[in-house]
Amino acid sequence: MKEAEAAVSAQNYALAAKKLQEARQVYNQLSNFYQELNSSFSGIDLRVSDSQRQKALLTAQKRDEATYQLALVHRAQNQPELAVPLLIQIVKSQNPTRDLGKKAYQQLFELGFVDTPYPRQGSGGSTSQK
Repeated sequence: MKEAEAAVSAQNYALAAKKLQEARQVYNQLSNFYQELNSSFSGIDLRVSDSQRQKALLTAQKRDEATYQLALVHRAQNQPELAVPLLIQIVKSQNPTRDLGKKAYQQLFELGFVDTPYPRQGSGGSTSQK
């Protein structure tokens, strides 16, 4: 991730995209491994199961952060067709109520992929239009 950050700072977007894609893959594999261990110990040893679940969540968070940075790199390269699927993955993984999910949705809004801002400014309750 640090190499990707340095590449972005130097505006070497091709290298940044490569490093971020590598980071996404590693974090995804780690998260899946921790999930598998969590499942293996579920119902056998709660302490071990919970520990592996927490590690899976932490690595999934890091994967989503790398994914978000990769989407921003694609935006900087004027490649919204590559950024949009990544941003949707983040919203799905993070939930739109969490900070990273909100930021990903905001990017989708700025790209014009969605036309409804979230969270809404001003009104308090939810309303539906017919």
